Amino acid sequence: MSEPTLTVVALLVAGYLLLAVEAFVIPGFGVPGIAGLLSLGAGCYLAYQEFGPALGTFTIVLVLGSITAAMWWLPKTRFGRNVVHSSTLATAKAAETALEPGELGVTESDLRPAGLARFGELRQSVVTEGEFIDTQTRVVVTEVRGSRVVVEAAATENED
Repeated sequence: MSEPTLTVVALLVAGYLLLAVEAFVIPGFGVPGIAGLLSLGAGCYLAYQEFGPALGTFTIVLVLGSITAAMWWLPKTRFGRNVVHSSTLATAKAAETALEPGELGVTESDLRPAGLARFGELRQSVVTEGEFIDTQTRVVVTEVRGSRVVVEAAATENED
């Protein structure tokens, strides 16, 4: 093999090895991953410069195709299932509450504007529309959206 061929092969192999180290040994995306991508890019650039557009383009397609194939195929292998995080939150939903608008309760903490209130036996995290409400103040539920319960201070019987 000629010197340019060995250099291109060495850059491509080093790039793949660095990406493998980044994927399987060192978590995250750091120096080995960046160095691997730079090495693959340099190998493709050098192949294009030394061997012309046909072989250079073939090298670029080969590198991109192999990375794409690895990203598609690896998670389907037994080893890949242990390495790749595949859980999803698509089926998760917010907790529902049994409260309805109009229900009365008493704050157990200051609402600044979020805090805790008790509605009978149910202790619930609540929020206000921005106003501050002191502890042991009667509140009324004005809105329930999923697990978000909005309250306001309840009118007292002494008010006109």
